[in-house]
Amino acid sequence: MPYTFLDHTADLGVAISGECMEELFQSCVDALRDWSFSEVGNGTLVHNIELSAESEMELWFKFLNEIVFFMDKNEAPTHVTLKEYHLGAVCYLRAELTVVPDSKRKQDIKAFTLHDFGFQMQLVFDV
Repeated sequence: MPYTFLDHTADLGVAISGECMEELFQSCVDALRDWSFSEVGNGTLVHNIELSAESEMELWFKFLNEIVFFMDKNEAPTHVTLKEYHLGAVCYLRAELTVVPDSKRKQDIKAFTLHDFGFQMQLVFDV
């Protein structure tokens, strides 16, 4: 499974994994949908997302809060497709987010926070 829910005293913690950046974004979308929605409606909508930030962490912060914004409208996120993703002096993301409207919420998420935010990776070197 590309995500695991973590024990936390008051909030939702999630560990995600993926083979590429698009899979990491998709793992976040899958975890938020599965935790937040008891039922996903019919039909789909596609939202175009364009974000820029001064750091990769800020870009993730903006992306995840964008997902929460759509979820507040009872739109269950189902799929994200990265169109562009650049890191540098200015970080940039352009993506399509597919959502299903009129879904039934079981849990609300107020916002993404930067509590212990970070990235993990596993490296293997040929010796």
